[in-house]
Amino acid sequence: MDITRLFLIEDHRMVADVLTSSLAAVPWIRVVGTRATSDPALRSALVAQQPDVVTVELESLTDVRERVRSWREAVPMARFVALTASRDRDLAVCAAHAGIDIWIPKESSLEDLLDHVRRARAGHAWYPPELLTVLFDRLRRDAATPHRPASSPLDVLSEREREVLVAMVDGDRSDQIAARLQLSRNTVRTHTRNLFRKLKVHSGLEVVKIARAAGIEPHGEMPIWKGETP
Repeated sequence: MDITRLFLIEDHRMVADVLTSSLAAVPWIRVVGTRATSDPALRSALVAQQPDVVTVELESLTDVRERVRSWREAVPMARFVALTASRDRDLAVCAAHAGIDIWIPKESSLEDLLDHVRRARAGHAWYPPELLTVLFDRLRRDAATPHRPASSPLDVLSEREREVLVAMVDGDRSDQIAARLQLSRNTVRTHTRNLFRKLKVHSGLEVVKIARAAGIEPHGEMPIWKGETP
């Protein structure tokens, strides 16, 4: 019997333990590792184990594209599956861009999980029907939008970080960005800190300057960004 080597990237230890225990009774699956997303040894563990399928909990990641792409580089032959409780449509779009092949809601049954692992191992892709419309709409929009040069400094940003950046260019404060994107203020601060770090700047004005230089224009009259320093 062909064994599928499965690696779980999961921040909730209890979830990882329950899954590992449940899957131990499945003869064609072998769980070869479990790590938290923040574990510094995660990438080296992937390289060492070379799994066939990797499940990922995306909820705690603020830099989905960057992290998933790093993991995919570590195990280029593996298929990646989002096993997540999130229903965030923007996160699903970001996951698809990052190379997540299959999206499985965490409330799925063990039988559904096994079916999706089989699909992943066979090279198939699957997202819930309620997310497909959003994915297709975004793909059509991306296809109709002129691509920025490959050297754009904004290429390092996640989908959500870009949305925060656009709001900053429009002059929104943190509380306004939170209301606009339906996020908590703490989440907005996290995304803003990531913007500063990735763009290597120390103020909102510098962030907006880089965005304007990359072609992002404010809506309406040119605002002055008044956001707080995160």
